[in-house]
Amino acid sequence: MSIWGRKKRMPRQEPPEAPGPEPRSHIPLPADTVADQDAALAGKLQMQHWLDEAYEQFVQSGGFEHLPGKGKPLVIPTGDVMNTLLRNANVPHPWVLLRQIIQESLEETILLMERNPADPRIDEQISDMNKKIVTLNGDAPSMTLHRRKVTRDNIREQYEKWQ
Repeated sequence: MSIWGRKKRMPRQEPPEAPGPEPRSHIPLPADTVADQDAALAGKLQMQHWLDEAYEQFVQSGGFEHLPGKGKPLVIPTGDVMNTLLRNANVPHPWVLLRQIIQESLEETILLMERNPADPRIDEQISDMNKKIVTLNGDAPSMTLHRRKVTRDNIREQYEKWQ
């Protein structure tokens, strides 16, 4: 019996080996491989020690006393988490970027039409823009942000609405 009132456990005995396939041969690792692992572990421990010391020094010097928002309640955003992350990172939504791309394409196509109205690239650009407009209309969060497809006849009118 131990001092805690429990029975002492007997050491575990290995069962006798069953006859079977021969054990695989053991290939020892080079000494420098083992030494490198030891050095890496020692480096990690040293780094952890330095980080702990830096943290303690920061706390003792009052580093947490002058943080912005200390003592104020946390503002937990509601709604779509992705929207909040994008807004905080000052990154526009993908549909906003697509809208900007379409607007630039509209400007290029209008300039191309002014230079050479018979240019066959105009129809290709309009077709490409209309595909992007369909994607934009599917991604935009509101029907008020949807846009009509463009043609050679209404491209200037649509460009004015995009402004």
